[in-house]
Amino acid sequence: MACSVVRSSLLRHSTQVRHYVAAAAAQTSVATAPECQILSNKVTVATCDNNSAIAQVSIVFRAGSRNESYDTQGVAHHLRIAAGLSTSYSSGFAITRNIQQLGGNLTAIVDRESIAYTLQITRNNLPDALEFLKHVATKQVFKPWEISDELPRLEYELSSLPETTLILELLHKAAYRTGLGYSLFSPKHQLGKIGTETLQHFVNTWFTGPKCAVVGTGVSLSELTAFANNLEIGTGDNAVEPSRYHGGEIRKEKATHLTSVAIAVEGASLKSDKDALACAVLQRASGTGTYVKWGQSAGSLQKHVSNTAGSDPFAVSTFNASYSDSGLFGFILCSAPNLAGSLTTAACKWLKTLNMSDSDVARGKAILKGEVLNEVDCGTALLESLQYQALLKGRVSSPGSLVADIEKVSTSDVKSVADKLRNGKLSMAAIGDLSTVPYIDQLK
Repeated sequence: MACSVVRSSLLRHSTQVRHYVAAAAAQTSVATAPECQILSNKVTVATCDNNSAIAQVSIVFRAGSRNESYDTQGVAHHLRIAAGLSTSYSSGFAITRNIQQLGGNLTAIVDRESIAYTLQITRNNLPDALEFLKHVATKQVFKPWEISDELPRLEYELSSLPETTLILELLHKAAYRTGLGYSLFSPKHQLGKIGTETLQHFVNTWFTGPKCAVVGTGVSLSELTAFANNLEIGTGDNAVEPSRYHGGEIRKEKATHLTSVAIAVEGASLKSDKDALACAVLQRASGTGTYVKWGQSAGSLQKHVSNTAGSDPFAVSTFNASYSDSGLFGFILCSAPNLAGSLTTAACKWLKTLNMSDSDVARGKAILKGEVLNEVDCGTALLESLQYQALLKGRVSSPGSLVADIEKVSTSDVKSVADKLRNGKLSMAAIGDLSTVPYIDQLK
């Protein structure tokens, strides 16, 4: 039996504990506003030092699947897979081992207009880990044997794509055909065809200073600026061909118990902040799913489709994506095959009407403001927001100023955007048992 002398009392050192609490409260400070500047090498630097113990730094390039050509489709997907492979300075094993030894995490994320290499690590270990981030993002060598070793991973990702992801890829393909229509995932016929030269040419062409942003949270502007100034990247600023919205239809028959349908029209681009915000408010007002467990959406789309579905189960949500030169606005629907046709017709009728009341707009603004303010508490969401602002706008706004801009959106602004949307040309993608799903010409 252990002697009672060595047992620690629960009340021992209670005074010191109170002192620690007081000290922690005294050290708490308000997060600084986001800062942004463009360096002499044309790299945009943006940061928000939010006093977080975890620092996040991203090297982001304005180069995604839209920068591919017909013959190079899948390059962006291959680049994401290749993150962490050998560079001209370190082997893949050395990169993994050193970052793990420092307690960090390195990820790569690709979308249609950007690719981001992100490092997450404690602030005290940040200087040592930044070198590996720089090498992964700017010093790739793409050894042929390493690229071929990643083919099983590519095949696995393509075979396990959920239908919600696949239908959005098909919708973009139907809407734009090329550019923004190119998928985030490599076509199966491209597997094994994307080699070292293709990847290196893409990197040399698009991974340049004018198309680069270095973004961080939990790190000072001076530290991030010093890091960005030392990036060894090209200075070219190649123009991206604008994506033209065409509209169209893609149907994929599958033997499933559910049918998924996505329909959209051309939405607002990021060229107009006013229209982009109005479109975002319209999406929240229309309904983006439930906010209460086991609840129902209060949006107009849910109510409109519910009248047709009755007591039968279904899922529907609005969809909104704004890009630098275009956008998509519409809905995604999932239901049993026998209901899919009638629900698609009802939802499309709603899209061609888009009537919004003052209360709908007020609810949409409240939801959007809540989402913006919630980003402050989510480090990953805040970093992502700063990435897009710095890369596509060349400036960053604080959550408070974004909320103020949302508050300025009026009902007339939302109705003006809705008027443009309801007269837009339809794009449609459908997956599953499509026996009842109407064709796009039957929905006009």
